[in-house]
Amino acid sequence: MSTGALFIRDSRTNVNYEIPIHRNAIRATDVRRIQASSVGSDRADQVAHGLRIYDPGLQNTAVTESTISFSDHEQGLLLYRGYTLEQLWEADFEEMFHLLVWETFPTTAQRTELQQKLARHMQDVPNIVYKTILGFPKETSPLPLIMAGLSAYLACITDGIPAFSEASMYQTDIERADQVILKTVAAYGVIFAIVRCHRLGLTPESPSMDLSYYENIFKMARIVNQTTNLVDPGKVSCFRRFGNLNAEHGMALSVFSTLVTASSLTDPISCLISAVAAAHGPLHFGATESAQRTLHETGEPKNVPAFIEEVKAGKKKLFGYGHRTYKGMDPRVGPIRSILKDLTHVDQPLLKIAEAIEKAAEKDEYFLSRGLYPNADFYGNFVFTGIGFEPDIIPAAMLVHRIMGIMAHWREYTVNRAMTNSNTHLAPLHGEEANDTTPLLQTGPTDEPYSVFTPMQKRLIILTAALASSFSPLSANIYYPSLNSLVKDLHVSPSQINLTITSYMLCQGIAPMFTGSLADRGGRRPVYILCFVIYILANISLALQHNFQALLLLRGVQSCGSSGTVALASAVAADIITSAERGLYMGFTSLGNILAPSIGPILGGVLNKYLGWQAIFWFLAIASGAFFVPLLLFFPETCRAIVGNGSITAVGWNSSIYNYTPKSTPAAPPFTLPRRRGQTHSPRSALRLLFHRPTGLIILSNGVVFASYYAVTSSIPVQFEKIYNLDAFHIGLCFIPAGLGSLFSATANGVLVDWNYRRIRSRASPTVHKDQKQDILGFPIEKARLQIGLPMTILASVSIVAYGVLLPVEPALQVSLLLIFAICFCITAAYSVLNTLIVDLYYDRPATVMAANNLVRCSLGAGAAAAVNPLIREIETTVVPEISGKDLHHNKTYLVMFVDLDVVMPGTCIGTVILHWYQSDLSKKSTKHHHSSHLVPDKDHDDFPDIEAPYIAPRAPPNTHHRYVYFLFEQPPAYRFPDCFAHMFPPTPEARAGFDIPMFIQAAKLDPPLAMNYFVGWHKPTSGDPTSAMPSATTTSFRFVNCLTSSISFVA
Repeated sequence: MSTGALFIRDSRTNVNYEIPIHRNAIRATDVRRIQASSVGSDRADQVAHGLRIYDPGLQNTAVTESTISFSDHEQGLLLYRGYTLEQLWEADFEEMFHLLVWETFPTTAQRTELQQKLARHMQDVPNIVYKTILGFPKETSPLPLIMAGLSAYLACITDGIPAFSEASMYQTDIERADQVILKTVAAYGVIFAIVRCHRLGLTPESPSMDLSYYENIFKMARIVNQTTNLVDPGKVSCFRRFGNLNAEHGMALSVFSTLVTASSLTDPISCLISAVAAAHGPLHFGATESAQRTLHETGEPKNVPAFIEEVKAGKKKLFGYGHRTYKGMDPRVGPIRSILKDLTHVDQPLLKIAEAIEKAAEKDEYFLSRGLYPNADFYGNFVFTGIGFEPDIIPAAMLVHRIMGIMAHWREYTVNRAMTNSNTHLAPLHGEEANDTTPLLQTGPTDEPYSVFTPMQKRLIILTAALASSFSPLSANIYYPSLNSLVKDLHVSPSQINLTITSYMLCQGIAPMFTGSLADRGGRRPVYILCFVIYILANISLALQHNFQALLLLRGVQSCGSSGTVALASAVAADIITSAERGLYMGFTSLGNILAPSIGPILGGVLNKYLGWQAIFWFLAIASGAFFVPLLLFFPETCRAIVGNGSITAVGWNSSIYNYTPKSTPAAPPFTLPRRRGQTHSPRSALRLLFHRPTGLIILSNGVVFASYYAVTSSIPVQFEKIYNLDAFHIGLCFIPAGLGSLFSATANGVLVDWNYRRIRSRASPTVHKDQKQDILGFPIEKARLQIGLPMTILASVSIVAYGVLLPVEPALQVSLLLIFAICFCITAAYSVLNTLIVDLYYDRPATVMAANNLVRCSLGAGAAAAVNPLIREIETTVVPEISGKDLHHNKTYLVMFVDLDVVMPGTCIGTVILHWYQSDLSKKSTKHHHSSHLVPDKDHDDFPDIEAPYIAPRAPPNTHHRYVYFLFEQPPAYRFPDCFAHMFPPTPEARAGFDIPMFIQAAKLDPPLAMNYFVGWHKPTSGDPTSAMPSATTTSFRFVNCLTSSISFVA
């Protein structure tokens, strides 16, 4: 019961008084009614003025009524506006600041605008403030420098000083008060950074509109990674969490000083200067410095027992122990210990001494009987030193947090005008006791759903994003079957056509860095619309063009349009899916990158064969257009910076034409926020992540995993045609196990990843809600993900090794396909897990981090695809024939060719010739292993190494015989390889098919061969080979080459 009456009988006058009790407090003015005669009393007692309450230190006097915070000393409970520390543990500065000052937890839009407002004011701090601080010696204590900087800033905004402008300016214009609060907070952050840099001899950085308040302070104060010069998000997280503990603590000395100064109706900057002066003392924020000195004096843990005895004897003071309000353990100590666990990599010898002191004190009756326990100051200073702050600047750093509570109390007083300039101050307790019926506790931020979309809507959104992302890899792989047709129709060389692949892959890696940054700021829908418009127009243009230069340019434009959707898929998943279910959905968002390389070549081959290469681009244009229409109509905006959890109404391009999600209009912020300044969407933010540790290492690991997938799948056509004599159609079917492995992996591994997350999460919290955002700060998210990802990576490595060992011995086709299934299953699992972890760590800017991931993935994937087949050829053990040098001259050079005359093109009865070997610049030399001479490449030749076609061993199809012929030519002195035959140097038999021997001899201006040799190869099928015989040739086909030749005779 907190309401009643207090009955008092004054023995001096025998008069009875009834004083009302309201909320467990009595008013001092009611006590003042108790009066007695002044006869015989000391004049200084002023008995006639009524009874006074004497309370040195205000140990049992409430001086103001406040709803900002509430402390339950007995239970160790601390509430901010009715929210518990646990509920606010994940809140950032802008959210806490808005909650404390304006009484409501902000929406995402309000938080973003508040961040922009603070950053703008930080940029507007005048240069005179910097010059003022620089005028003091570097050895000056930080807090006096802070006060000097604040005074200089106040002198620059004289229109904000009531005595100079208008006495009641803030009481009559609360919006003006809100604006000056923001200026005060912004100025303090800048001044703090200048002070630290000045004392260390550094130059402060300029604030950025792209960074949060804490990030700007770290950047300006040069608390950055020394290697990358970037703000460490881990240290900012520790600083933020400690700030949530330290943001407000009731009527602490700094707040009391603020209110005493505010009672004169002055501005908040003057009040903040009073708070800084009060905080300088060793019984307030200065206790952290005193605690550090005490620990330094103790020296090492073995001296702790002697130190404890001196404290008990009153010879020494133990700062940071005990609290005037908490009779038990300070409720902030537990969370501080959890923060320190994230700073264990920092060597802090004094922390070991502090732990030894606590261990000794918790067993000592002296401390137990007096209720003395470590408070937030005792361990809090190690958070700051672990982050990188110097011990003497810790009080100033703590005020970066406490300024939230100071400004909240100033605004509350300004609104209520509760204090007067008299020597008696009165009000009830700090706040109401919170219980289950407290409205704020019923609607805390952690109770809100992470996304308002229904499970079915989430599935449709993820499916749409996954399908949208598949156009990028599909466009890359569907193009490959048309290369030979393009060479013929555009009359260019294969090397030139390969440049169109290069341009596509370059844009595929670079473009998402722009679209990712744009999507994180402007929303997903506008970027999707931009990407698909570019992509559709590029495909239509590609289908209509008949010029190589246009093809080269438009392939790059096509890639820019499609590749941006890859990063957006992961970003959309991060927007609407919590960490508890992200494993399954992230697996599906990756399916496009995995399945498209398998499906694309099959689809492209069919279109190119029956409808021509133009049909490929018409197909992509029609398919993407059909997909784009429902996306434009129905796909909702998901970017949390724009619509929060989906409950904020999107406008403009961010709004879907048919909005099927129920929305509610957010409450207007308590002040008018400015429009954002124009911002450039630079790829630098994505590039910076590549050099941030450990993010860069995770992205690199993910790229290596993806490159392994490309290395295996891109070698299938060459290897399977060589080993199993499969045609293009049957080779395409061999990609089905790869697709099935990826598909099954996305489902099974996703379920496994989410199960492991819930398993580990349940140890910290009994209930894991899939529809609520989970705080990963302090939670081992890396462990939860990598416990699944690492075994999958190892299994993928084992499968690849088994595949590499068995393939050269030509196992049964079924065995190879089974291994491909296993490889793709494990690689997809590992790749999806790392994608999920990357998004977990950067859920606030997923499109940007996935753009960086995409750059590495494309670069390593392209490198692996380009290198795997040449690498296989280099390590193959095929024996190259030795050419005898008998009867040849030592001072001449020779040229050899090796051809198969009896090749039948798959699916036809058309015969052709395949070049198996071409080697020029051969000279006659004796070898160490042979007494006779042989022809070997002349390494001393000016043009060595010249163009060559690496040797392909003869291998006839099953149940057939082929004629293989060697030609030896004398190489002319001015010999130059004919450019029109450049198509034959890719290592595949397909590239060397249709080799016209007479045409080559004419184009190369060779004399008739010096020697020829032939043999017949017969292939008896093994158990793993197809048994059907190849058809006999009825006609002969040679590849068209545009060579200007002179007619010469050739005698076979």
